[in-house]
Amino acid sequence: MDSLHVAKQNQLQQIGLQKLVTTWLNFDSTPEMKSGAFSLLQKTGFVPKGMTESVFLESLVDGAAEVRSGIPKNSAIDKLHQGLQLLSEAKGGAFAHVEEIEMAINLILNSHDHEKAKLPIDIHSKQRKNISAEKLTPLAFHLLQNAFAEAIATKAVGGKIEVNDLIGYLNMDTEQVAESKGKAAELLFKSLNEPPEAQYARINEKLVLSHVLAADFQSIDFTNGPSVAHQLKEMTKILGLQLEHTLINLPGNDMADLPNDLVTLKPLLLKLLNEQIPAAIKEMAEQILNRITAQQILSQENGPIQNLLLTLPLNLGSTQTDLTLQWSGRKTKEGKIDPDYCRVLFYLELERLEETVIDMQVQNRIIKVRVINGHGATLKEAAGQYLGILRENLGKMDYRLSGVSFVNPVYEKERDLRGKPIPFSEAGSYSGVDIRI
Repeated sequence: MDSLHVAKQNQLQQIGLQKLVTTWLNFDSTPEMKSGAFSLLQKTGFVPKGMTESVFLESLVDGAAEVRSGIPKNSAIDKLHQGLQLLSEAKGGAFAHVEEIEMAINLILNSHDHEKAKLPIDIHSKQRKNISAEKLTPLAFHLLQNAFAEAIATKAVGGKIEVNDLIGYLNMDTEQVAESKGKAAELLFKSLNEPPEAQYARINEKLVLSHVLAADFQSIDFTNGPSVAHQLKEMTKILGLQLEHTLINLPGNDMADLPNDLVTLKPLLLKLLNEQIPAAIKEMAEQILNRITAQQILSQENGPIQNLLLTLPLNLGSTQTDLTLQWSGRKTKEGKIDPDYCRVLFYLELERLEETVIDMQVQNRIIKVRVINGHGATLKEAAGQYLGILRENLGKMDYRLSGVSFVNPVYEKERDLRGKPIPFSEAGSYSGVDIRI
């Protein structure tokens, strides 16, 4: 139930800490964002509580003197390590001026093979002096920023992911890092579900949390078709809507072969109802089970017409609602819905727009869309700029958009005048004779 209730909880666990570290080290982050991210890293335990940013950076410089194995040559983490080693030497009096250190660091960052980078002959001048940590910590932070920028860029082009390696470099305590990931996920989850006026975080921390959530943790990315399809398939699997289909197709009669992915909501509810449980829990379990089973019953064949109904829980920020999709159309020879001739209904209860229905009819790959909502005029004005994009993208899939209309819903009083609404099971009924010429 938790995995349905919070679609991205696992993702929060996996990369929440990474996002906080990246926000702290991002060149584009404002000073408020950087301080907020570092404060959150302290709350997760990734950075020891009470340790200031300058002290943390100084500890990295001091730790660079240790020899570390397993660092890939010319990688982002290798350049970071080499640069921090230079700063460690500077603390011991290996350089005369800060400018010389900056020159050496730039050679490391800009060289593809920085081990062969030649420093100026007089880099180790006779006038050596100990350079204060106050002057070295900005250089250490600059090194970190470059390392993370390179790691993110490498990941973006499909290269080896080095971000987690860099996080491990900043904190070598693997148990502490794992605990920090969990705490980072908690902070993000709390921010996702609590109202804006909640005072559990300071203003700069809230700024970071909202930025991270807005950028990476939408419940479903409705702008990405494959992403939506994947989410829908995952949710139907978690609900157990495919239970009977999987049971029928099991090899042999040995239930020991039951795959792990069948440990889903419906079979678990059936198991729960066979146990001695309090009446209130039993009633709730039965209600959930009936909702799941009802979808399966309503998704039926009626002559050459196939009806499918799917209702899924959905999180939109802090708003929790249900998403209902209804497909109706004739079947192909393979028993699937014909994508050339079908009807798709999309139901959603939104926080401000309230009840929204999208009725999409497809005839010979020509699509007509009706948006039914009480704020039809407002939606029509807002949607105008996207209709061209919709028409273009449908064209890429060999569909033609004939038009999009916005209409007001039929309310209860109007329904009484027009007669009772036709239930889904009857609306999808089929009668008549097929004539093929």
